[in-house]
Amino acid sequence: MTETDQAYRRARTQEQKDQRLDDILDTTKSILDEGSYRDVTMSAIAERVGYSRANLAHYVGSKEEILLLLYIRSLRGILGDMRNIDPGALDASSIDSLRATATTLATVLSSHGDFGRLGALLPSIIETNVGLERLVECKREIIAMMAEGSHLLVERGLFGDPADSTRFLLDLANYASGLYPATHPLPIQRTACKETGYPIPPYEESLRDFLTVQLSGYRALKGKRVGL
Repeated sequence: MTETDQAYRRARTQEQKDQRLDDILDTTKSILDEGSYRDVTMSAIAERVGYSRANLAHYVGSKEEILLLLYIRSLRGILGDMRNIDPGALDASSIDSLRATATTLATVLSSHGDFGRLGALLPSIIETNVGLERLVECKREIIAMMAEGSHLLVERGLFGDPADSTRFLLDLANYASGLYPATHPLPIQRTACKETGYPIPPYEESLRDFLTVQLSGYRALKGKRVGL
């Protein structure tokens, strides 16, 4: 029995198992940060984390499953940061305060790059190679976090209707998923953009502008509903 196998067998408690999974997620994020989706393989992850592929399979079934879990972790981080925002920093009572709110939220989102990066891969790649049980589990967690985030925005006064708040968050998630690849092109794409003058928009600034427009739109819609 190898030293790696012995170390693996000692991971008995749930706390140890959770730590092992965190190590796998951290290692996968490092590989993704250094290269691209194609560089993330089960073999590369196993080698860096110090497990055999057989041991790795005790925690995750595929690299896509790991990436889905990374996306979930990113959402948890965003929600945690939103909870910690000073209530006074989220205000849509005027255009100036709305812009400041959009800037605050854009800063939070841009600090969690996996939210956009992995969100772009979810529908076409990640969710096509993840077991149904894991996918259902993750989607339930996403729904729960979406509900908490929606309640938080209503509680802070940005929205009066939870349905509007939820739709806003869904639109934001979809926008960020489409925006990230355009603002973080691969080297060959960046070279082509440079040679042709094709614009590469800044991620955080684009998020801020989108948030400003969306919040303004919902504010105007709210005014129409109450006859203002």
